[in-house]
Amino acid sequence: MSASAPDLIELAETRPVSFRRQVIATLTKAGCNAGSCHGTPSGKNGFRLSLRGYLPDLDFDSLTHDMQDRRTNPLDADRSLILLKATGQVPHEGGKRFEVGSQQFNMLRHWIAAGRPSDLATAPRLERLESSPPRRVLGDADPAQPLTIIGYFSDGTSADVTSLACFSSSDAETASVSADGVVTSHKMGEVAILVRYLDSSVTSRLTFLRDLPGFVWPDSPRQNYIDQHVFAKLEQLRLPPSPLASDEEFLRRAYLDVCGVLPTPDEARRFLADTSAAKWATLIDALLERPEYADFWSLKWADKLGCNNRFVGAAGAYKYRRWIRDAVASNRPFDEWVRELVTATGPNYSKPASGFYRRVRDPDSRVETVAQLFLGVRVQCARCHNHPFERWTQDDYFGLAAFFPRVKYKDGENFIGIYNKEEVVYLDRAGEVTHPRTGQTVSPKFLGGAAAEVSDGADRRAALAEWMTRPDNPFFARTAVNRVWFHLLGRGIVEPVDDFRDSNPPANDELLAALAADFADHGFDTKRLIRTIMNSRTYQLSSRPNSFNEQDDKYFSHAALRLLSAEQLLDTISQVTGSPERFAGLPLGMRAAELPDGEFYHRFLRAFGQPQRSSACECEREGDSTLTQALHLIGGRVVHNKLRSADGRVQTLAASNKSDSELIDELYLAALSRFPRDDERQLGLAHFQSTADRRQALEDLTWAVINSKEFLFQH
Repeated sequence: MSASAPDLIELAETRPVSFRRQVIATLTKAGCNAGSCHGTPSGKNGFRLSLRGYLPDLDFDSLTHDMQDRRTNPLDADRSLILLKATGQVPHEGGKRFEVGSQQFNMLRHWIAAGRPSDLATAPRLERLESSPPRRVLGDADPAQPLTIIGYFSDGTSADVTSLACFSSSDAETASVSADGVVTSHKMGEVAILVRYLDSSVTSRLTFLRDLPGFVWPDSPRQNYIDQHVFAKLEQLRLPPSPLASDEEFLRRAYLDVCGVLPTPDEARRFLADTSAAKWATLIDALLERPEYADFWSLKWADKLGCNNRFVGAAGAYKYRRWIRDAVASNRPFDEWVRELVTATGPNYSKPASGFYRRVRDPDSRVETVAQLFLGVRVQCARCHNHPFERWTQDDYFGLAAFFPRVKYKDGENFIGIYNKEEVVYLDRAGEVTHPRTGQTVSPKFLGGAAAEVSDGADRRAALAEWMTRPDNPFFARTAVNRVWFHLLGRGIVEPVDDFRDSNPPANDELLAALAADFADHGFDTKRLIRTIMNSRTYQLSSRPNSFNEQDDKYFSHAALRLLSAEQLLDTISQVTGSPERFAGLPLGMRAAELPDGEFYHRFLRAFGQPQRSSACECEREGDSTLTQALHLIGGRVVHNKLRSADGRVQTLAASNKSDSELIDELYLAALSRFPRDDERQLGLAHFQSTADRRQALEDLTWAVINSKEFLFQH
């Protein structure tokens, strides 16, 4: 038997209010048990509630036994502190939460006046939620969409719980949602509306379209399945893609994305002079075989895997980085080397993969790192309570943590000091995880799946690694292809790149699914994945927007502009100036992308966001522009010294027999992978003519080009 919304919240004396189903939901909707309010572990001002009603037993005791019945007064319900403070009748640090006479007020008042009955032991459990509509495409005629939320309970009943549910939008700029579940469109695009009621959540996916005067879908050839999915989404959203990039733009983009360096002037000349139709595909193949590819892409994983002497020792950092680079250079199947990482044991100097466990010293940090890196799931919240914005529970968290408690450490043979030593990672015979709420030993359980069957004495991590890297695993391939897509296009299909959840949906579900299936079907071949993406028209689009897609930063209708990474920038400045950076204690000529140790301090690199490799989160690498960065570029010692180097490009070119025009060509080819435009050439020639010192004139021009947006940004 189903109850309608009015039935569920009817406050007639004949219908008792359910503490579990209604009071807890009312407190959650009012924000009383939020993490910033009384839902903190220590509460606020002596009043503690469990976060979002996670522990209703605790909440019942707090409401009925604390403060000598002043908090909820059954003899005079209107004098209950919870009502007086929430309605602003007495001072309340949290401000007014609802009005006298509102639905929330009446619900709580009726429960208090009825003697604060408890149905903790008898109320049927919520089994699932259903949001209607689950998906819908709306046009100009439908700027708003009300949602209806139905709860299904263990006694077979269902009820409309819309008025008790909490709503949030994944993109409030595109569409916002009111407290009563009405979604209002603000611009064209897609949103996921997260709905929470008690300990369950569900999402509705809504697409809002607009009639656009003059919109005509262009003839955009599809070069592979990526374009089929991307362009289908763009056509639906009326976002015509930008045209293809120019040869010059593609050349520079491909070098930076694959190798982290620029083409030399001679390489640029040869490519620009090539008239073959397949030259873009040929370039991609050639770049993937260069040693700089292995250097640059192993840097990305060294950041995430804790390649830092604070964790793995000074010698260990070199060996760990070499192991990562060898895997990238040999195109070792991604699932294979991830299994080796997750199951690693042995001395980390001779078995470098075991360095993975030197940063993650306990089951909690291990489960959080593995889940975020290889499953794309941030489970940290579920350590203390059920995840407030996702389906993961404490049981899920500790079931996954139970794979790791037997990983132990002992000193290896190489011991120089406590922060510079080899460690042996080994498996102990015993070790369990205890659930903090129940006090019971937890058995290993796959995330969102069944319990693991592991025989006594076997390595539990092997069972996890085998499940995790199966082609049909719902997380592994999707997370891997999303990370590669992020590094090539500047934004993940899911963004942030390591935060997969129902309330943070992919920008293109079909694209992500197709990439993941293709990756798994072809043996988790990373080079093949990179090649497939780069050969798509989507990757090859210009960064110049058109009048329809200029506001799009989500659906890949044009290439994204993004500041070069710290290592890219230092290496390309060194390349353009012909003056390699000198890193203390390292061979001359080593590029920043080859640095083995995240603890290596370089002021320029730190200013531009180089991470210290202390976290698995992609967010550790900062990408925002700062004043400090501008100072480094405009007047910093690194750029200044390279421009004035006695054996650098400026001095060498200035002393050559090349004409002023040829010097300008060489500079633009070296820095921007193109010849100068006529206006740029004329401006450069005028500066040479007005400056007595030829070397100084070239130095000025090089400084200006290095500080240009075209040089500093990937485009």
